[in-house]
Amino acid sequence: MTTACDEKHIELKPISVCRREVEVAMVEMLVSLQKRGWSAAELALELADASEDLVMLIATKRLRPH
Repeated sequence: MTTACDEKHIELKPISVCRREVEVAMVEMLVSLQKRGWSAAELALELADASEDLVMLIATKRLRPH
């Protein structure tokens, strides 16, 4: 399960739905970036680094809402 919460509400979604949407968006992004000349290995490393940075920002609550 994945969770999304604010101070008064917690929403649970099956991970399969969230994961599927993330994977579709990720593959579309990666295909587009590979067409620009980036290798799959470069993209995988950068995606992992960016994901880790986002997790750390969320964990420290420094991420600002839009």
